[in-house]
Amino acid sequence: MKQQLVLRIMIVVTLVLVLLVSVLSYGTYRYYYEYESEALLSHATTSAYLYPQAQVGFETPSAFSVLVRTFGYPGTDLTIVDRSGDIIKTTGQRDQQALFTESQLDRLTRGESVVQDYDVGDEHFLSVTSPIMTGETSELAISFTRPLEDLDTLIREIWMAVVMIGVLIWLIALYAVIRIADRFVRPIREIIETADEMAQGDFDLEVYSNEKHELGALARTLTYLGAKVQQHQSTRNEFLSNVSHELRTPLTSIKGWTETIRGGNEKLSEETELGLSIIHSETERMIGLVEQLLDYTKIEESRLVLYRQELDLVTLLRKVSVQLKQSLEDKQITLIERYPQKSIGLFDENRLKQVFLNLLDNAIRFSPEGGTLTVRFVQSERVAFISIMDEGPGISREHLQRITEMFYQAQVTEGSSGLGLAIAKELIEAHEGKLVIESEVGHGTTVTVLLPLDPSELH
Repeated sequence: MKQQLVLRIMIVVTLVLVLLVSVLSYGTYRYYYEYESEALLSHATTSAYLYPQAQVGFETPSAFSVLVRTFGYPGTDLTIVDRSGDIIKTTGQRDQQALFTESQLDRLTRGESVVQDYDVGDEHFLSVTSPIMTGETSELAISFTRPLEDLDTLIREIWMAVVMIGVLIWLIALYAVIRIADRFVRPIREIIETADEMAQGDFDLEVYSNEKHELGALARTLTYLGAKVQQHQSTRNEFLSNVSHELRTPLTSIKGWTETIRGGNEKLSEETELGLSIIHSETERMIGLVEQLLDYTKIEESRLVLYRQELDLVTLLRKVSVQLKQSLEDKQITLIERYPQKSIGLFDENRLKQVFLNLLDNAIRFSPEGGTLTVRFVQSERVAFISIMDEGPGISREHLQRITEMFYQAQVTEGSSGLGLAIAKELIEAHEGKLVIESEVGHGTTVTVLLPLDPSELH
């Protein structure tokens, strides 16, 4: 943004400076040229007027010398031409004299002066010719010609000075624009970076700005917004934590009493047994939801603690598949397991078990009956790659980008809170790992967990 702003401003500054240099150069040239032209024209007109009265001639060299001394102009060649434009006498070289056009000859005949600016080879000349009137006609004309080399040199020096001043102004403008752009862009960049971090869920930020204009107000508003959101999040997390703790005890009691009643009374009617079974399963579901809410509040408040110990991931995965055996059989899903002999690292067993239970349960839930579910374990360079591949309906790209957000559900399903996958991602990242989800509508989903057997491997 800063570079684009500086570039655009400097393009405008450059165009303005080029225009100014061009105008100044042309104006300077025209000023000096017009000054010289007017001076020569005035002298030529006066000389032509006084020539008949001076009674000097040009037939002999001595007479022409007197003519030159009388009417000569410093730094110019004096030339006498006839009405046809032919040179009669000159103090300069004949090949450096201007040629007259028919219209110019007509003007001289009518008593008008002619100013010419022309080149001969590499030389530049200025010539002013005034007719010597005898009555109403002109048979002769007196011409003054001067080389413009000194004028061109002066103009060139002035042009170089103007260009150097223009370059200096351009450099000063560049420095000033960079400083000004930095002053305006820096708070904008800080605001953007802060907004991006807030979008990632970090609201404990402050944008420092002493500016009194709109950017300063925006920065202060963003800081205030972050503080208010953080306050609301803290209030919400505290509420969820309190509610979860309050619910866990009675739910555990309900679950325990249903198990006691079902196990200690063999004379229950079929209807009562069905009711107790429903109460028990729903209580277990609610307890699971409460545990997820507690995990969510711990993650949000950075209170999640891992209890690492040496763990064989292969053994853990086999335990999880055994635990979900009934769910697999209910949908007649074939589980294909491809594991190495062992893969040992330092992990929190309960948390990773929670992760793989969630991932496999999701895969089973969305797999078609009679389908195949594949769990592939590859170990490479001290990093474990565990991929879970199902044959479900897949996830669209739109949903895939948000699938790991808290409370987000690509498909609303019974028993799903939208927390499981988000919590799984946080637990994996707490182990310095990564969660990668690949999916295409109609072609199933592949969830890959990357876990470093040495926690420094993924840093």
